[in-house]
Amino acid sequence: MDRMTARSEDAARKPPDSWSRTVRRILGLMLEAASSDARRQLGLALLLVISGALLAALTPLALKWLVDTVGAPGSPASENLPPSPAILVACYVAAVCGSRVLTELRGLAASAAEQKIGASLNRRFFGHLLALPLAFHLERRTGAVIHGLYQATAGCQLIISTILATVVPVVVETVAVIAIMVRLDQPLLVAILATTAIACLAAFGIAGPPYRRRARDLSGATMDLHAVLNDNLVNIETIKSFGAETVALARFASATAGVECRWRALHRQRAMTGLAIAAILAVSVTASLLISVRAVAEGALTLGGFVMATVYMLQVVRPLEMVGSALRDLSQAMEFVRPQLDVLDRPAEASLPMPAPGKPDTRHETPKAGNAAAARARPPEIRFDQVRFAYAGSPPALDGVDLHIPPGRSIGIVGASGSGKSTLARLLLRLYHAQAGTISLDGSPIDAMPLSQLRARFGVVSQDTVLFNDTIAFNIAMGDPRLSMTRIEAAARLAQLHDFIVSTPGGYGTLVGERGLKLSGGERQRLAIARAVIRQPSIFIFDEATSMLDGETEASLLSSLRAASAGCTTITIAHRLSTARHADEIVVLSNGRIAERGSHAELLDSGGEYARLWQMQPGAGAP
Repeated sequence: MDRMTARSEDAARKPPDSWSRTVRRILGLMLEAASSDARRQLGLALLLVISGALLAALTPLALKWLVDTVGAPGSPASENLPPSPAILVACYVAAVCGSRVLTELRGLAASAAEQKIGASLNRRFFGHLLALPLAFHLERRTGAVIHGLYQATAGCQLIISTILATVVPVVVETVAVIAIMVRLDQPLLVAILATTAIACLAAFGIAGPPYRRRARDLSGATMDLHAVLNDNLVNIETIKSFGAETVALARFASATAGVECRWRALHRQRAMTGLAIAAILAVSVTASLLISVRAVAEGALTLGGFVMATVYMLQVVRPLEMVGSALRDLSQAMEFVRPQLDVLDRPAEASLPMPAPGKPDTRHETPKAGNAAAARARPPEIRFDQVRFAYAGSPPALDGVDLHIPPGRSIGIVGASGSGKSTLARLLLRLYHAQAGTISLDGSPIDAMPLSQLRARFGVVSQDTVLFNDTIAFNIAMGDPRLSMTRIEAAARLAQLHDFIVSTPGGYGTLVGERGLKLSGGERQRLAIARAVIRQPSIFIFDEATSMLDGETEASLLSSLRAASAGCTTITIAHRLSTARHADEIVVLSNGRIAERGSHAELLDSGGEYARLWQMQPGAGAP
């Protein structure tokens, strides 16, 4: 299937908002994102725009006075004008230069406001992405999400610059020009100006919907392109290992061709609209010149008036062309922002409110030391009561699970692949919500707890350890500035990682690379263990925490982990049964249900599912 021709998932889910509603939402979003400083800078830019536009509109009037004074000194047309041509020249030059200066100053003020609003929008968009449930991110391609965020911010900045640089100046200039032309007592010229403006706006209105459709297609195509690019680069090791460079290049070439096709369609639409506008303007300029020449010949218009009328007609033509370009840019910018509006419509985890515009998102920050210590003071009792959960389009991963974990106990969760082991941990962390039944800590449903407090109680080591492209120390501490190097080193020693770290040239400042790929699988796993230990949680979840370690290292590390988790509740999810054999109780899952439970020895003696799995393990022997 050609992914470039498919609509985005959000677009397929619901029809896009109307154009007018999209405009209102985007403008409202930018207004919310504008801090007081940004609003002052926008106000200054708007004042400069209006002043510059008025000067630009008055420039031909100064030229008319100059032509009438120089061309026919002492004539009735020049009796009320300043007698000195030098003064008129100075006025004309001041109007021309003043307009240019104000335009440059407007750009300076507007760019500062654009950057402030863009930074605020980036924080808003990224904060909302962080707050969205895990399911949203699992069904999206990372490259598309990243490009969508960048594209939306760039679109908002383009809207600001287009309004200030084109829309407002054109409106002010057009109103001023029409007011001045009325004073010439040439109603036909005014009528031509008005007719031209109406005809151009009608052409823009007709071309608007198809242009927006093409801009929407282009937005989706560029997001697909960046998704493919990110997917290939993130998996570069796999591509090289399998010699799949040709396949990767073909995928990227297909995505690139899709973007090229969308750009070509967009430019065709732009050219068709441009040709229509050019035809309208050609007829208008011809008609105005003929009327002006006739008025001069009949004495109804001075030579200066003819020059001014001609300049004004050309001056109106240029803004009308700019309006066409502005409307195209605004349409494109709106369609670039629209996908991000769909993302913002998605409810955040626990329906938490977004932070105030321009302020950092603190909803998910780790609790202060005192609160965290209180949360860890005593491991809680954990209960699963008739919990049921199924992933979309799949049979139940958990089907009526009842599980009681007393405080401070170690529980092993084992079973065949797909039996629901990792799903238990995901539900406990509220990465997903149970579709039936309840999960509680000390009798309180976890759905009623603030996420920051709930997740602060857990230390998690997952099977797939993904690290930030930063230093070893940063990854152990997860960027928490409250954690000292002493605690970081203590956690690394407990995870048996310290000796390796000090052997590297950079020590704890060594960069681990993209997703930690500079480290071996075992080193990444030990680092993840150190990252969990340093949080001093009251509940540990080890999801295949030692799957990448050799048997001797695993045995040594498990001993250290048991010491580190003493007094805490420990949930060990394991496919390799030796990892969970020392747990106080082992729970065997099969097809989303608890098949049996008991100690390692009890389960072997019963000769059930656990005993069967144990015998299938490599090197299985006596209990």
